[in-house]
Amino acid sequence: MGKKTAFCVQFLLSTLLTLSVLFTIAQTSNYSRPDFEKDSVFASQLFNQIENLYFDNQDDSCLLLINKALPFFDKLNLTNYKILSLGYRGAINRYLGNFKDALSDLSKVLNYYEQIGNQKGQASVLNQIGAIYRQRGDYPTALDYYFKSLYQYQKINYKRGISSVLNNIGVVHMYQKLYDKALEYYEMSLVIEEELENDDGMATSYLNIGEIYKKKGNLDKASDYYLKALIYSNKTNDLDAIGTIYNELAGINIERGNLTDAPRYLNLARETFLKTKSPIRIAESEINFGKYYLQIGNLNQATKHFSSALDIADKNNLLEISSNAHRYLNRIYEKLNNIPLAYKHFKKYIETRDSIFNEENTRKSLQAEFFYKFEQQQEQHRIEQAKKKTEYQQKLKRDRTIRNFLIAIISLSGLFIGLILFSLRKIEHKNKELAERQNEILEKNEELLQQQEEILAQRDEIERKNLILEQTQQILADKNERMISSIEYAKTIQSALLPKPEQLDKIFNDYFIIFQPKDIVSGDFYWVSNDSQYTYAAVMDCTGHGVPGAFMSMIGNTLLNKIVNEWKINTPSKILELLNDQLREALKQKTGKNIVLAGIDIAFVTIDRKNKKIAFSGAARPLLIIQNGVMNLVKGNIRSTGGFQPAKLKPYEDVTFDILSPTYLYLFSDGYVDQISADKKKFGIKRFTEIIELSYTKPMKVQQELLNQLMEGHLHGADQIDDICILGLRID
Repeated sequence: MGKKTAFCVQFLLSTLLTLSVLFTIAQTSNYSRPDFEKDSVFASQLFNQIENLYFDNQDDSCLLLINKALPFFDKLNLTNYKILSLGYRGAINRYLGNFKDALSDLSKVLNYYEQIGNQKGQASVLNQIGAIYRQRGDYPTALDYYFKSLYQYQKINYKRGISSVLNNIGVVHMYQKLYDKALEYYEMSLVIEEELENDDGMATSYLNIGEIYKKKGNLDKASDYYLKALIYSNKTNDLDAIGTIYNELAGINIERGNLTDAPRYLNLARETFLKTKSPIRIAESEINFGKYYLQIGNLNQATKHFSSALDIADKNNLLEISSNAHRYLNRIYEKLNNIPLAYKHFKKYIETRDSIFNEENTRKSLQAEFFYKFEQQQEQHRIEQAKKKTEYQQKLKRDRTIRNFLIAIISLSGLFIGLILFSLRKIEHKNKELAERQNEILEKNEELLQQQEEILAQRDEIERKNLILEQTQQILADKNERMISSIEYAKTIQSALLPKPEQLDKIFNDYFIIFQPKDIVSGDFYWVSNDSQYTYAAVMDCTGHGVPGAFMSMIGNTLLNKIVNEWKINTPSKILELLNDQLREALKQKTGKNIVLAGIDIAFVTIDRKNKKIAFSGAARPLLIIQNGVMNLVKGNIRSTGGFQPAKLKPYEDVTFDILSPTYLYLFSDGYVDQISADKKKFGIKRFTEIIELSYTKPMKVQQELLNQLMEGHLHGADQIDDICILGLRID
């Protein structure tokens, strides 16, 4: 069943279950029996369904169920369920941009947590309220709530909450263009998330740090942090973070003038944000689309997207988005010489900008007042604590005196009674024990004599078997040592056959090799050769791995040297036909007797430097090629060289490409994509090609490091199941 089908089934089941619960609540409202009104079991099931819908991000169904359930919880006087449900409704409304409703619910929750002294609950709600004021552009009020939340979290030393608030304070400083201050808070948050090993939190920190470097003009560093954030966001399937990263990568490409990749990232961001239904994220996506069309000179499309962003911002009171939209619309109408509309949007831009930044003049005084109040609260808290401590110590002293007196009386009474009982029991049991012990001693003596004889016989047998085991173990150890020495020497021979780094450095300007045998020696190998006009490169995957695979790799290496370097064949398809023929002859596969069905899968390219062309042919292996930002996975012939051959042989074919711009080639065995993780999931060709497509513009060594890190994270302690060989080349 596909992901889309599975999602539809899950949504249908959740909807049916929600309707069933609502129908039951409707029946309950007309049912007056006291026993049913106190049915806490039904209330618990109802609340569990609310939580399931909330954490599955089914916001509409969750809001509907909460609105129906709240009167029922009130009727049963279930305050805890009611408060948690109000908190969920407030969080959903904040995410959907319904700030007034969100503030109403969250204020009720905060008041309840203050009454019962729940510090963690207070901190969480204060953090959410701060986020509402931040999204509305009221930064001083947002900071006030954030610092209150931070104070509560620090009192209980809740690190995940502390990290969240530090990150949010950094966001406010970023919006106020205090980039160094924002970076300071983001990095403090990142240290905590790395300590907690929280993938979600690390993704958020990397994303925000990347945004700071982007705003400071360091686009390369920003891109690196966005890619790190994308890796962790994909792990947790955080759609909001993934969409934001695509939006930021689109913005970087627009600023660089790379108008080829920008639309792809913009569309990925919009598709992701439409799933989340977040007004602020959809509006941000519209702003980036407008900037792209403004960059390429399509003023009609740019106007359409900036106007759409402005509509969303006005409906949801998003001042930052509104300010940006008016600013860009002013530029467009100036270009169109439409002075009235240009002036209108310029005036609106100044108004919204001032509403955000005019309060900057009072920010320091507000913070000073806040810290003054904070110190007052601290001093009052210390005085109250000292008073309570004194009262407690006095009470403790009185209680201790009474307790010691009672303990003394009880202890003396217990000791007296215990001594009497102990003496009586001791006298009673002593005679009985003496008689029983005498009989036991006689029986034990007989058993000991018998056991002694058995032990002596067993000792002799054990000594004999130990001697045999020691001799066998020594024989096995000697054989194992000789076998490992032979395989290690085979590894030395195999390494000598592979192209040397200094040889590859002379041939290619930029390349990488990932060569990771499953065992000591490998059945995968790479081969490179060069002459006055042509450069040849191949990656081969031989049948098996370990020693059998290594034998096949040596045969394949020898035959390729013979065909290309001695016979001077330069056409990939002809080289594969000759390799197939020579391999079958070498392994006696043509005779029909004692057939060894071993073969070699191979991806082979010839680079014609003189005529600026690339030719590829494959035997059961593909080629991944990227030109002008377009990635193409070119499949080879389905049959291997050597081994089993179908009745109707389809000849190997050549696929050629012109080298008109930097061209990126990736030849690889199936070892990387077939690796199985600890939770039995294959890495997969789709994920491999997506990573290459995202990172191919980076230097080859950076791509190599990224692929190695991803595989290490994928295995996560699981064993490697196959040899791995990848050859990446940049051809200019």
